[in-house]
Amino acid sequence: MSITSRKNAHPPLLLSILLGLGLLVSLLMVTPAQASFKLESTGIILNESEGRVSFNIQNTSSAPLLLVTKLIDLDGGNLSKQILISPPITRIDADQSQQVNFVLKKGAPLTHEVLLKASFEGVSQAVDNSAKMPIRQDIGFIVQPSSVAQTKTPWEDLKFSVEGQQLVITNPGKHVIRLAPQLTLLPGNKIVPLENYYLLAGETKRLAISGNPTSIILTPLSRYGFKLPEVTLPVSK
Repeated sequence: MSITSRKNAHPPLLLSILLGLGLLVSLLMVTPAQASFKLESTGIILNESEGRVSFNIQNTSSAPLLLVTKLIDLDGGNLSKQILISPPITRIDADQSQQVNFVLKKGAPLTHEVLLKASFEGVSQAVDNSAKMPIRQDIGFIVQPSSVAQTKTPWEDLKFSVEGQQLVITNPGKHVIRLAPQLTLLPGNKIVPLENYYLLAGETKRLAISGNPTSIILTPLSRYGFKLPEVTLPVSK
């Protein structure tokens, strides 16, 4: 009897293994196909004097992808509508690259740098019955006016002051200032978060603080978004 009972025990075990393998196979079959692509750099700069800039995107996945490119205004303006994107939607085969061109339409001369957000969204064109997962990458897009000289240290224009329980940060210059999203108040080393990674030309921000700081430590970013050495700037009285 004991031998018979052991023989009867194997089929359920084998069945459960097969069912488990079947479940694993079914899970593998519905695994979403994700787009994967590489951008030429971490930022784009369009010089008004040249009127256009080209940017390369490489499809690093094993399937074709559909790439959608957009520009988004960050200052409430409409400069993005003055920049032609060609092509705005394109198909990129596996392991291939596509050049996207940004062309500035002729209009009134710019008086200051403008920062926009360039958004690239790719969707894999996978085989039938598989899910499609879009992947988006956003980077800074600076429009450089002909009338404004480039500078490597735009943060030197920043002005800090205290009004009541608020720290007032003003960018009176004509350049976009990119910086890490936190400040350190001295004395006391208190950390104050910033909402964004940038201050636009002419922009003023107000942050709630306590105490009376005399200087500020900030981490500037390059025009392409890379961290630079910390700098200390005074707070005016």
